[in-house]
Amino acid sequence: MAKPTKKMISETMKQMDLCMMTTYGAHGWLVSRPMSNNAQVDYDGDSYFFTRPDTRKLRDIARDDRVALDFQGGGVWLTIRGKASVHDDPELMRKHWTQDIEKWFGHGPEERGGVRLIRVTAHEAELYGQDEGVVDMT
Repeated sequence: MAKPTKKMISETMKQMDLCMMTTYGAHGWLVSRPMSNNAQVDYDGDSYFFTRPDTRKLRDIARDDRVALDFQGGGVWLTIRGKASVHDDPELMRKHWTQDIEKWFGHGPEERGGVRLIRVTAHEAELYGQDEGVVDMT
């Protein structure tokens, strides 16, 4: 069993799309919901998620920007712990937009007010499976 590295985390992320994003809710409870990283496979420590602007997760992030992302696939479990930031910059959204996203939002990223982009910057990753351990992602 090898100790995980940033490169190993990156290779693992390329194989996973769906995760559970966990935030701190209004009353301090942990709140999780399924999210897609939209097939963004060039993992460099940041993960991107599109959302509507009027969601509970955005209100949670505004109160407390600490989040966890939990992925699972192929006998591997991966947790990313980091800080979330919310963006409405059309250029950044175009960079991360894929056609698959249109089935959820029905329009492109240029439609201001219609979507937001959550960027989660990883502080640490924890891998479970054949290789296990915590990796400092800063």
